Amino acid sequence: MKNQKPNFIEFIIVVALLMALVSVTINMFLPAFQDVSNEFQLKDKNKIQLTISLLYLGLGVSQLFYGILSDTIGRKPIIYNGLILFILGCIISYVSKDLNILLIGQTLLGIGLGAPRVMSVAIVRDKFEGRKMARAMSFIMVIYVLMPIVSPILGKSIIMISNWRILFVIYIIFSALVFLLFRYRMPETLTLDKQKSFESKHFLKATQEILTNKHTFTYILILGLYSGIFITYLNLSQAIFEFQYQLGNQYPYYFALLACSIGLASFINSKLVLGLGMKLLTKIAILNSLFSALLFFSISYFVSPSLWLFIIFMFIQLFSYGLLVGNLNALAMQPLGHIAGLGASLIGAVSTIISVPMSIFIGSFYNNTTFPIVMAYCCTGIFSILMLNFINQQFFIWKT
Repeated sequence: MKNQKPNFIEFIIVVALLMALVSVTINMFLPAFQDVSNEFQLKDKNKIQLTISLLYLGLGVSQLFYGILSDTIGRKPIIYNGLILFILGCIISYVSKDLNILLIGQTLLGIGLGAPRVMSVAIVRDKFEGRKMARAMSFIMVIYVLMPIVSPILGKSIIMISNWRILFVIYIIFSALVFLLFRYRMPETLTLDKQKSFESKHFLKATQEILTNKHTFTYILILGLYSGIFITYLNLSQAIFEFQYQLGNQYPYYFALLACSIGLASFINSKLVLGLGMKLLTKIAILNSLFSALLFFSISYFVSPSLWLFIIFMFIQLFSYGLLVGNLNALAMQPLGHIAGLGASLIGAVSTIISVPMSIFIGSFYNNTTFPIVMAYCCTGIFSILMLNFINQQFFIWKT
């Protein structure tokens, strides 16, 4: 069967499913934390957070190599090899006998996921740039975010009727379906005239270009910081909802409700970004996050925050994150069209290398209160404002 050129809607769906593989893998596993901790008899329950943090670490570091290779051999071979590693990681995780083996499987699984994650951004950049890229990324994020809405509920249901290991069988089936769709419905987007033979000097020059561009690096840094808090939220979500607020098996439904905020933000961003621009929407999202965090912190100082107060707070934070992800990626990628693959991989790698240690650091302070997450949002918001003001000298001047 020959590849046929997909229309815009089909293009968005295929790329979104590639990205969704990351979301499904992470969010279906979150309800399994307690079962895994019990089966492996973990004395320190916080250690289970490493399953997601190391997955993200493998995902982030691997993107660097995928980007380099994809600019040389194309996007599709990288996807195929990544999916093979992903399946191998699933098999190791399925047969794991202790936490250490599971962590090896999760890390390898993350390394495999790095391919669809970084290639998704590179493929979009091959086809679009600037505000059109931000618009396409927003549509992709709408579909992408549907997965966190349904996957925790599906994951919890599977665990209740079977066990947590069956989740890895589901991942393998889903990845096979994504492979077939990508194989037959997506042509190679890296044209021959843009392919580059790998040379160390080309890699070093491109890396220097990205890391010394103060605008690009600042956007990567801010993306990494907010992603670190997001990973912390994922790691702590079961503990917060199921145990701290005593929701029990209702936890996935509240998690799904909050996931809707990211989808809503992505949809709204797709409608507004062409008119308002990426910079203005980024500023609005950061200020929105910071003010709500300061308000929640002030209230929490006097009274213990109720469940619904925390839900409103996290809805605002995740909505802001939904605005930030697409726009910060597009802003960072804007000057990198000539090295889209390496650019996308460095953005993903550096932001993840920032976010994973941060998530582990924040998570280590968890003591059955939401204080660590709230303080992280406050500090990150203030730092982001200072950084944007430094590079633009006009943060409080509303220019697009």
